[in-house]
Amino acid sequence: MSGSKSNFNLDAASENKTGNIGEGAFWFCLRTQPRRETFAHTFLRKLEAVESFFPRIRFRGTGRRQGRWITESLFPGYLFCKFNWQQQVRAVSYSPGVSGLIHFGNSHPVIPDEVIAQLQSTFGADEVTTVDHPIKIGDRVLIETGPMRGTEGIVCRVLPGKTRVALLLEFLGQQTQIEIDIDQIQNPRDLRAALA
Repeated sequence: MSGSKSNFNLDAASENKTGNIGEGAFWFCLRTQPRRETFAHTFLRKLEAVESFFPRIRFRGTGRRQGRWITESLFPGYLFCKFNWQQQVRAVSYSPGVSGLIHFGNSHPVIPDEVIAQLQSTFGADEVTTVDHPIKIGDRVLIETGPMRGTEGIVCRVLPGKTRVALLLEFLGQQTQIEIDIDQIQNPRDLRAALA
């Protein structure tokens, strides 16, 4: 294995066996069991000399979830963990809710401290950031209720108060514009892209 910053070098990690998070510890990406990110994160935070980072997004739901605040993982099925490989790999790998460490063959990529620091500064101490309203002009949306249920359209205007939108629909071979309540549509676009 190479000793570059992008791949884990076992020899470099074994030089420092202090177990302190700042010395000999590296950031890795962990895969969690389905919908068990919070459970794994909670358990990992209790381990000595292990730091866990679980970024989440918070947004107001639309469609059937209209009006409710929803919190989801930024990277569903994954979280980040900083630990000393020599001393903590077994404890981390076999923690409840953890499926395994991300690896490519025998190489376990190390995530640079700067990348995690940038994410942490964006998400703050509670590791959650609120995303602005998910419906934007140009979004392709699905009508969930009413006589047009199941029809896809493109948002061409978000009307005042953000409670209604104007959609451009392909209807009977022609483009037609309609106005509809925002709680009648679902935005299938991935909300995580809003952070990019």
